[in-house]
Amino acid sequence: MTDAGRGTVALTGASGFIGAAIARHLISRGWRLRLLVRPGSQARLPSLPATRVITGSLADPMVLKQLLAGAQALVHCAGAVRGLTRADFDRVNVSGVQALLDAADDALRVVHISSLAARHPRLSHYAASKRAGEQLVQTCLPPARRVILRPPAVYGPGDRELRPLLDRIMQGLALIPAPRDARFSLLHVNDLATAVACLLSGSAAWGCTHEPDDGQPGGYAWQDLLAAIARLRQGSVRALTVPGPALSALGACNELLARLTGRAPMLTRGKARELRWPDWVATGNASLLAIGWRPVIHLDQGLRDTLP
Repeated sequence: MTDAGRGTVALTGASGFIGAAIARHLISRGWRLRLLVRPGSQARLPSLPATRVITGSLADPMVLKQLLAGAQALVHCAGAVRGLTRADFDRVNVSGVQALLDAADDALRVVHISSLAARHPRLSHYAASKRAGEQLVQTCLPPARRVILRPPAVYGPGDRELRPLLDRIMQGLALIPAPRDARFSLLHVNDLATAVACLLSGSAAWGCTHEPDDGQPGGYAWQDLLAAIARLRQGSVRALTVPGPALSALGACNELLARLTGRAPMLTRGKARELRWPDWVATGNASLLAIGWRPVIHLDQGLRDTLP
């Protein structure tokens, strides 16, 4: 089957880094889009044809009915990545998922964008909330109507989470927040968007949880990333490892500051445990062979796309 004229996809999180890339790619494949955005986030939306924007919250059942009415599929990208308490994350990553499932009709297919962090829910409130969101999707939908993607660290043009770290390394200094022997997978955002489009084009590989990556066997060591950026900047990179206790102490300070200011922190003690975990290597792409997807953007090219 071809994508042209396939119908309407509802998309949450389109004002974010991953959601915007998925939106652009689905439009290029001939899908019409219906986007849910929070009030005040409209300015961050990509400018796309064949798109209807619905402003509102995952907590509003009437808004969700508008979002999903007549749609053939939902791609759920919205997620809370900053917070202090488990409730801060659950509000979007669990309750928001439940609200979408409650609003869905019996034919809607759901691509649920989770996170590799969901493999280890004990590490952080974020990881626990992502695992709980996955479990809701698995419990409430039959296999033919659900697929879960657990991407590893996603990067590319427009990234705001990894970019500060990459910029620092590009300047010649790497503050490594993990053990030197840690390994991790990477995935360029455009390859992730292509995987979503391939899944929506048919029924193969549905009913599963996939952990796609850029095809690097065994993932990367930190030295691999530093060497790639050194090639790009045509100069050496100095590496300093941040001690685990120092990272945890900084997370604790951020939590205290958050309680005083009411601003949600990114680095908490839970996030520090995630960063210190030694194995964030995805299981790879064998489970996605049936949809004909292959990653095409590997590290050197991806960094050229991402960094000035």
